[in-house]
Amino acid sequence: MNALLKLSGGIDAINRTIGRIFAWILLPMICLTAFEVFSRYVLKSPTVWAWELIIQIWGLMLMACGGYCYWKGGLVRVDLLYNKFPVKVRCGINIATAILVLICMGLVFIYGINIFLLSFRLNERISSVWGSPMWTIRFWVPLGAALMFIQAISELIKNVAAMAGKIELTNNSDEVAEAIEIVKSAEHLPDETGKEDIQ
Repeated sequence: MNALLKLSGGIDAINRTIGRIFAWILLPMICLTAFEVFSRYVLKSPTVWAWELIIQIWGLMLMACGGYCYWKGGLVRVDLLYNKFPVKVRCGINIATAILVLICMGLVFIYGINIFLLSFRLNERISSVWGSPMWTIRFWVPLGAALMFIQAISELIKNVAAMAGKIELTNNSDEVAEAIEIVKSAEHLPDETGKEDIQ
């Protein structure tokens, strides 16, 4: 189990690093967008490549950060109900979800890699003035599916370990719920400073 938990930690580190890299890529993306808007509407001289490149990078970000989003607990879930369940029930839900993600992402990867390979062999290009390669974009689908797939493996390992009592189940939803409870309890505490001033 320890070896599997180390594997899980390694997978988490991969997706965490990818998420952080793309967080920094947002800054030049904003600058590039501002540059293209300025060129188009002020200088009246738009580039042939900027919008296309921006859209492609956004697409890459969307696909590549799916695993990061899964790791952060950012996928859609009804936390109002989920957080009320016992730990073992939550682990069971997470395990079932991870298995479903594995099946879906496995199919997306197989389908996506075949389309990418065909596009690469044909040297497919986008029908635009810039005419950038289409196969690079096609590659992002299996890449994103692979990152989601390995993250599902990590979540499966962690939740099986939590169900077996080897580790505690922690996720962002639990942390948020705990923070809300702390804030709520702090609101009901008497203001000691105010009391001293009145006395």
